[in-house]
Amino acid sequence: MIIFGTGKRLIRAGKPKFDCTYCGSEQSVGLHFYVRYFHIFWIPMFSYRTESLSHCTHCRQTLSRKEMPLSLAQSIPGEKPSIPWKYFSGLLLGVILIVFISIAIVNEDRQTANYLQRPQVGDVYGIKQSNGFYTLYLLSQFKGDSLGFRVNDYEVPGASKLSVIRRHHAKDYGKSIVFLSKTDLNELMKNNHIINIRRD
Repeated sequence: MIIFGTGKRLIRAGKPKFDCTYCGSEQSVGLHFYVRYFHIFWIPMFSYRTESLSHCTHCRQTLSRKEMPLSLAQSIPGEKPSIPWKYFSGLLLGVILIVFISIAIVNEDRQTANYLQRPQVGDVYGIKQSNGFYTLYLLSQFKGDSLGFRVNDYEVPGASKLSVIRRHHAKDYGKSIVFLSKTDLNELMKNNHIINIRRD
C-alpha cells in the first residue's frame, strides 16, 4: 500500500515592516510564505506551489495575495524565498537510486561477460529457456570445448524471480548433464538468454 498526499509548510515568516491599511498600524505587517508539496510515505517529492499571506501583528488581519493591497502584493517578488531542497528530497533520492541501480546493472553485465569467458565449476547461470520461463544452470564439468550443466528442477515466469530459486531451491538440480559449447553460450548471451552468472 502506497501512502501519498500533499502537505503545506511555512518556509518564511517575514518580519513586520509594512503598514496595515486596515488598522493603520505602522510596520505591523509581515509576509509569510508557505510551500505546498506532494509526498509519498511523508517524504516530500516535489513542491508545486508557493503561497503568500500577509499578517498584521496588531489587528491580526491575514490576507491572501489576491486580497492584499496592490502595493503590498508588489513587494512579494522581492521577499519570496527560494524553496528549500528538502522539499525535493524524494526526487533527489529517486535520482540517486536510479544511478546506483544503473551502476549495479553495468557491473553485473561486466561480471557476467567476464565469467562467461573464464568459466569455473560451480558457476550458476540464470537462463531464459525456449518456453519463455527462467531457471538456473549449474556448471558441473568441462568436456573438450563444451561445458556440462545440471539444470535446476524449478523454473519461474520472470528473470526477477530467479532469486526465489537461488534462495529456496539452491540444491535442487537434476542429475542429467546438458552440454553446451562455448559457441552455444555466446549465442545465448548475444540473444539475451543468459541473464547473469553468479559465482560463490
